[in-house]
Amino acid sequence: MAPIIGFAAFYFCILVLGTISGIFSERAGIVNIAINGFIVFGAIMYCLASVIVTDFVLGKKGGSALWQIPLAIFATLTTGVFALLFGLGTIKLKSDQTITGFATGILATGIASLLILILLGIQGQGTEITLRGRAELAWSEDTANLKNIVSFKTFATLGVVFAAWFALRKTKWGLRFRSVGENPQASDVAGINVNKIKWQAVVLAGMVAGLAGSFFAQSRVAEFSINKDVAGLGFLALAIMITSRWKVSNAIIMSAIFAFMLSFSFYGGGFIPIKYKHLLQAVPYAATLVVMVFTSRNTAGPAAAGVAYDKTKR
Repeated sequence: MAPIIGFAAFYFCILVLGTISGIFSERAGIVNIAINGFIVFGAIMYCLASVIVTDFVLGKKGGSALWQIPLAIFATLTTGVFALLFGLGTIKLKSDQTITGFATGILATGIASLLILILLGIQGQGTEITLRGRAELAWSEDTANLKNIVSFKTFATLGVVFAAWFALRKTKWGLRFRSVGENPQASDVAGINVNKIKWQAVVLAGMVAGLAGSFFAQSRVAEFSINKDVAGLGFLALAIMITSRWKVSNAIIMSAIFAFMLSFSFYGGGFIPIKYKHLLQAVPYAATLVVMVFTSRNTAGPAAAGVAYDKTKR
């Protein structure tokens, strides 16, 4: 049971951060299909920075686990910059937000695939990027161990969750932020710089997802190197965002539920016959579809989500 709980905590960090990434952008009226792409980009930026530090700065030595903090910050900031491309399409050029998000995700995967090949060439080995002994900053670096819950990723995630909830629900900025996603024209009349808020939303969405990507790369670098993806967790986070009604408090609960289901589907094989293993792994995704079918009809997102803002219209 310990591995299930340990991996559930790992998946929770990725899912709740991905969900908050979507909440930031959609609360400002921008539909964000690029969450998975942002997480992928954050993961490859973490790997890139790790290889540079390990292979060139430290002379192929692992270094302290404390290196995870600056590397995660680098992945967070660079993904925020990458998100500006998404903002360019959706805010400046007023292109279709769904198509732009999908294209941004494809671009992120392409960049990741290219950089993985380059990093493998630098390290001169196999098909997997090696972080060269870089241990996770945690009580135990083994994700299957319950001690791994006491880690940098857990505390950083909880900090981001609280900051997002407080900023959106308890501050004047949060009130203005949410008003832009509901009625940007009225917000503009009230003196709010709508486009400024939207740019902030896009950058914040990228940064939060980039942090999630850094956690994925640290714990699952072999899987990421081979698949060039983050197991589609960004798309699952998108579904969680909708079922949680774009609320951070609900996102915490829904992310915890789906994280446990996801963990059990992969590491709960001992509780069911082996021939049903692959069927069990499909359960979290099937459950997502079922939940969305029964909740989407009564779930209303931000009124202006998906609509390009035109200042000339009233």
